[in-house]
Amino acid sequence: MEMAALDQRIHIVTLIIKKEKDIPLVRSKAKILAEICGFPKIKRVQIALSASELARFLLRHTRGGKAIFYIVCKFQSGAHGPSVSGMKISFQGKTSCVLEEDQEKKKESKKLSSRIHDSLKAVMDEVSFKNCTRQSPVEVSAIMWGGRESCDELQKKYEEIKKHLFSDLEESFLENLRAKHEEVLELLRTLSKKNAELDKANSELLELSQDMESLVHERTVVELALRIADKIRNPATVIGGLARRILKKIPKDEPERPKIEAIFKEAQKLEDIVKDFEGLAREQERFFTEMDLRALVEEILDAWQPHLEQKEMKLVTNISDMPLKIHADPRILKVAILHVLKNAVDASPHGANLEVEVKRINGRPVLSISDQGPGIPADIKEKLFKELVTTKPSGTGVGLIMVHHIMREHQGEIEIKSKPGLGTTVSLIFPERWKEKAD
Repeated sequence: MEMAALDQRIHIVTLIIKKEKDIPLVRSKAKILAEICGFPKIKRVQIALSASELARFLLRHTRGGKAIFYIVCKFQSGAHGPSVSGMKISFQGKTSCVLEEDQEKKKESKKLSSRIHDSLKAVMDEVSFKNCTRQSPVEVSAIMWGGRESCDELQKKYEEIKKHLFSDLEESFLENLRAKHEEVLELLRTLSKKNAELDKANSELLELSQDMESLVHERTVVELALRIADKIRNPATVIGGLARRILKKIPKDEPERPKIEAIFKEAQKLEDIVKDFEGLAREQERFFTEMDLRALVEEILDAWQPHLEQKEMKLVTNISDMPLKIHADPRILKVAILHVLKNAVDASPHGANLEVEVKRINGRPVLSISDQGPGIPADIKEKLFKELVTTKPSGTGVGLIMVHHIMREHQGEIEIKSKPGLGTTVSLIFPERWKEKAD
């Protein structure tokens, strides 16, 4: 079934489906977007259940994939007539379907696909369902029209909607960057949109990068709070202990007792804050896992290929044939690598080479990214990890400080080699062995 032409489609968020735990996230975001569009409660529940069922189908039959959420609009009487709003969800499988040899399993898969298609048609207004084959993955799109919020109102709330839906999606940042790049390239190819729309898409791409900076800044704030908590632990314990002893000695009708009780309560609050932050630090350490550095780098390079093509840059890689095991929080390490990569691409001229090397040096896993840019002046290079400095007109100067912070979290370091006119090489160096922190 072909879908009707849309007058406007606004990309909201792309969710990656890789694990079972991603299915509730798809369901939750579908329900939230349906609520934002103004659909009644029963419709919100139906849309959310259909979305989670599709996500489960992709995970089972195409090793996952992605769910793309849009707000859509169409005008009833020309461009200046009243508009109708709705939401669109597109699901794309990661790989072509794994076609079972067992006839019973084939029948089961076909029956499940048919059931999902029928359930979607019963809920959504428009459904497009392309079955997967050995050559191509499944592609499903569904639209629900009739949102109570007008298109104009939804456009005004765009930033608020994006912030609401994007608040806990750090693992999908790279895919959203890819989606934004595809939007920009589509605008360039078709030449059917105005320059203002292209500027808006590029602005959204920049905002996604800034969102990633915010993610790491939050972690930095937590570390700062932990250091403060460390400073107040002993004074709070001493004050609380002293107040407790005084309270044991003075009568209950003593006029000064309420003041001592107030001091004791505040000291207890400070002690509780220290415990909360220490627990938060232990919780953060649980995100670290053993992984292959090569796989993470290849995933990021694949996501950034459109950006390289836009500048007609050639990617030159030298990646070790042997596994390079590191202990890392992949969500946060992605941000560090992405910043180094983005800096290298921004610094390089059109058509330049970008060299990426992943290998073991002196027993330590090392990722090196080299550009053919103008290099970093010596006076600025000395300040890179000490002050907010930047060589970009629109830069904030926080990027390399943030990368330095992330590498310290990973018990590693960052090394920069740069010569004016010859480019810059940034190396992220990881420890040979991970040192477990003492309790």
